[in-house]
Amino acid sequence: MDLELSDEQVWLEESINTLLERRWLAAESAWQAGEAERARLWESLVEFGLLGGAGNDLGAIELCLVARAVGGHLAVVPLIGSVAVRYALAPFAAELPDDFRALQTSDARLAIGLLEPGGGWSPSGVRATVKDSRLTGTKAAVEHAAVVDYLVVVALVGAEPGLALVRRDSPGVEWGDQPALDGAVPLSRVTFGDANTDAVLSGQLAQTIIDRLISVGGLLAAAEAVGASANIFSQAQSYATERRQFGRTIGSNQALRHLMADLHVRQASSWSTTLYAAAALDEGIPGARLTGSVAKAYVSRSAREVAHGSIQVFGGIAFTEEHPAHRFLRRIILREQQFGDAAHHERELGRTLAATANASASASGINERVAA
Repeated sequence: MDLELSDEQVWLEESINTLLERRWLAAESAWQAGEAERARLWESLVEFGLLGGAGNDLGAIELCLVARAVGGHLAVVPLIGSVAVRYALAPFAAELPDDFRALQTSDARLAIGLLEPGGGWSPSGVRATVKDSRLTGTKAAVEHAAVVDYLVVVALVGAEPGLALVRRDSPGVEWGDQPALDGAVPLSRVTFGDANTDAVLSGQLAQTIIDRLISVGGLLAAAEAVGASANIFSQAQSYATERRQFGRTIGSNQALRHLMADLHVRQASSWSTTLYAAAALDEGIPGARLTGSVAKAYVSRSAREVAHGSIQVFGGIAFTEEHPAHRFLRRIILREQQFGDAAHHERELGRTLAATANASASASGINERVAA
């Protein structure tokens, strides 16, 4: 697997960063952006080709490059839901109902409904249900629910998790603002009261798509956190070379240099881990889902550590409302929680490894009895 970015991928990232610099506010003032600024940026991203089409669909690596740039600029757009759903559906276009297939060629904005009040990020624990093409249940922390065109909801179809496609303005769909640590990102609690669905996916196909959706959604959240942590770390590096105490820059202090070196390693490792997981998902290698869990777990901890360490470099000024450091930290913590935090993925990895070990031990015992 070649993890070196191609020329096209480097150009993509440079182009996205240029677009964000021109069409979005500076990261320090991004929290002041209103719906008009968000809509303008989203239109620019769609025009750029973010949603693919005409055979130019972006892979997980390219989408993570976009998410990293978005995180570095603290941009607010319905990115994760809109691109993650399309990426998850793409390999199965021929098997999809018409309404799901139509999403691939449309500019519709999408939001993902997975987490439920009091529940976790595992699809096996959902309580929302679809019966006779009607959806009932409640979803929490749905991003951009008030402005998207469709909600893609994980719900029980029969006894197994499936996917329901619901128009945001469909009768029976109600949403209300939900407080978030990062106040710039709009989250909502959405209630479905016997809401009509446009299409439903069930069975093994639905399970495969849900797993793929959670994997790529987690990687996009991780990439955005990496972008935010890279920006605050870069600002801390600049500050350390400019701030002077006792006649010399604080960056010349050995203890601070050691801290900065550790933060650099964590930052670089976070991105390389995300990049490897995205490449594994693109290439469909065995264990790609587990690789994604490793990346999400690692970034969930390391990106926060980079932000905390950078705040230490700034000193007391970083704890003030006026300083932008806390805004990067807020975005990192928000993305850390989405699609499962570190503890969630570590538990999932532990269960998988234990099940694999037990299966191997059982097979070994059977072989020994046969040989005897």
